[in-house]
Amino acid sequence: MTAAAITSTLLGYEPILDRTRKAIAMRFTARGRAGEPADLAKLQSEFATLWPADATPVLLRADGDSLPESLLEQPMFKHLWIEVPGALTGSPQGLALIAQLHRQGCPMVLGGRPVGTLAPSLLPAFRMSIIDTADDRRLREPLAPQDQAVTRRIPYAQAGVKTIAMLRRSFETGALACIGWPFDDATAHAMSSNASPDFGIITELLTMIGDEADPGDIERVIRRDAALSYRMLRYINSAAFALPVEIQSFRHAVMMLGYERLKRWLLLLLMTASKDANMQPVMFASFRRGLFMEHLVGEDGGSSDRDEVFILGVLSLIDKLFREPMPVLLDKLHVRDSIREALLDRSGPFTAYLGVAEAVEGAPDQQLADRLDEALVSIEQCNRALVKAVTVREFAAA
Repeated sequence: MTAAAITSTLLGYEPILDRTRKAIAMRFTARGRAGEPADLAKLQSEFATLWPADATPVLLRADGDSLPESLLEQPMFKHLWIEVPGALTGSPQGLALIAQLHRQGCPMVLGGRPVGTLAPSLLPAFRMSIIDTADDRRLREPLAPQDQAVTRRIPYAQAGVKTIAMLRRSFETGALACIGWPFDDATAHAMSSNASPDFGIITELLTMIGDEADPGDIERVIRRDAALSYRMLRYINSAAFALPVEIQSFRHAVMMLGYERLKRWLLLLLMTASKDANMQPVMFASFRRGLFMEHLVGEDGGSSDRDEVFILGVLSLIDKLFREPMPVLLDKLHVRDSIREALLDRSGPFTAYLGVAEAVEGAPDQQLADRLDEALVSIEQCNRALVKAVTVREFAAA
């Protein structure tokens, strides 16, 4: 990103989830810090250099009811979508711009309802439309037979989905996808931690790592859980390690991984243990928080601080996954005081980073700007950390 854009544009992101609760795209909202509109054409150009072509597509949107004509001067990329404000369809100039972008191959999503009826020639221009929960009457009324038979002219994604109950309702009423963080009511839907056969073993191992136990003692605990043993051997024998020989001894595996890498893998395994599809967004958010905070601290923060904020981010939603109070879960994990203080009391050296991580999960606003100031983090640091975190594919490691 150019210096001017990266230092003046606040970015927030939300996943676009399909019916299986997998992220099919990422929606980035851009706002100028001083109230000026973000330059969507520059963002599109800059994301072309930052966002891998084989990564999950990204949908870019900015405040306001217009699009810059300078978009026409940019190359178009299949993995970079542009959100078109619905109000733009209300003028001949706006319709002409949409038609020209379509002819140039710009992937577009319609943000909100169109003004009037779109010409049939423009319908293929949009991959989907976006309808906010507040604007969709079918979410609040019983579905009549005629409503169930209605198919909207453009497939739509439901925006503003904050709960699992609303996620389910949106898909029942015909949504192709949902946008947002649907875990406000996750505690009511999550399985108890006792339902996860690995939870006790994993927490015991994490405690042993914190106490720097002997690798032989750690090996004996790993061997007690067949599923965990299999996953660990599969992980360390994967192509990512490129080892010349296969590892058969768990003691050898522990020594090859090292305690910090083993701890990171165990935490990731812990947060992805649930088989409930409705918990997928929670798992996604917790892992991305950890990665984002790790990148936010950066190389200047030292490996110890990076490891600590990663763990803080990953554990920040653990109570929603396991339906137990945060203090109880933290007692089982025996985490450091700095992590406990941040999660329970909102105090300690890393609390400001957690605040920034929470603030980028959605449309950015003054709250994000204030939290960046509290954390002594620049907009550039935040944006670069966010892009790095969201493009990483590390769930396969578990």
